[in-house]
Amino acid sequence: MAGWTAALLGAAAAGVYMVLFLGTTVHAELQYGYYDSLGCAGVEDRVRTLVQRSFVADATASAAMLRLAFHDCQVGPGGCDASIMIDEDAGEMASGNNFGIKRLDIINSVKADMEDNCPNTVSCADIIAMAGRDAVAFNGGPDIQIPLGRKDADSSNAGEADSKLPPATSSIDRVFNVFGPFGMTPEEIVAILGAHSIGVGHCKNIQDRLQSNSPTAPNSLVFRTQLMAACAVNVFDIAVVNNDATQFTFDNQYFQDIQNGRGLFTVDHLLSTDPRTAPIVNTYASNEGAFFASFASAYVKLTSRAVTGNRGSVRSTCQL
Repeated sequence: MAGWTAALLGAAAAGVYMVLFLGTTVHAELQYGYYDSLGCAGVEDRVRTLVQRSFVADATASAAMLRLAFHDCQVGPGGCDASIMIDEDAGEMASGNNFGIKRLDIINSVKADMEDNCPNTVSCADIIAMAGRDAVAFNGGPDIQIPLGRKDADSSNAGEADSKLPPATSSIDRVFNVFGPFGMTPEEIVAILGAHSIGVGHCKNIQDRLQSNSPTAPNSLVFRTQLMAACAVNVFDIAVVNNDATQFTFDNQYFQDIQNGRGLFTVDHLLSTDPRTAPIVNTYASNEGAFFASFASAYVKLTSRAVTGNRGSVRSTCQL
C-alpha cells in the first residue's frame, strides 16, 4: 500500500471545488480516513485513479457510476451495502427499476485491485460510494469528502428495488418521501436530483411526457418535437436522450434547462413548477456554488444512512 501513496501524488484532477464535511453528522460506524486507520493508506487515491481511467476510456462511465451509487444506497435495510452487485436471479438487478444500470465491471476491477494490495479490507459498498463521488469531481463538480467503513450485504432482493427506487414519473411528494428519511433538507433534495446534470435518460422513461394530452408534456412544442424525433426508433428500449445540454459536465445547466421548460423527466418538469421547489431551482440556476454545496452535503447523507456496519462483511468479490 505504501507504493500507492507515492504513485498517486498529484493524481487528483486539478481545479475542482473542494467541499469538506468533517462536521457533518454521519452514521456512527463510518469514519473519515477509515482505511488509513487500518494500515491501508492511499485507498481513496487509488480508487480515484482507477475509476478515472475508466471515465477517460468511456465517456458514459461517470454517469453510470453516479447512478449505481444512488441505486445501491436507496435500497434495502442495509443502505449502501453493494447488494446491487450480487448476481442472483431474484436480486436487485432483476428489478425493472434498475434498467440501464451498467459498468459493474468497473467496480469489480477496482475490487480485484484492492484485494491484491490490501486484502479482506476494502468493501464493495465503499468502492461504489467512492466511485460515484469521483464521477462528480471528474466532470467538474464538487470534490466531496465522504466517511468510509461500509460493509457488504450477503443478499439482494428485486422486490426492495421495485418498492424503494423512485421512477422518473415521480411526483414531488414522492421525491420528498424518498429522500426525506435521509435527513435531507428541501434544498438538498432538489440538489441531489441535480445528479441528472450528467448522462442520458432512456426514451422508455419519458413516454408519458410525449403524449399531447399529458399534464406534464413539455411546454415547448419544439422541445417535445425534438424528444419525439430522438425516441421515434426505440428498438429494445435502447434509445436515449441527453439529460441536459451539457451531459458530460457536472454543472448547473440542468437547473437552467428545467427553469426554461426543457426538463427531460416528469420529475424534472415538476421541480420547476412546484411552489416548494421552484424557488430553489431558480437559486441553483443562477448560483452554481450554492448547488455544489447542497449537492455535496446531500451526497454525504445519501451514502451514510443505514449502512450495514457490523451486520455485514467485506466480500472478497462484489458479484457473487
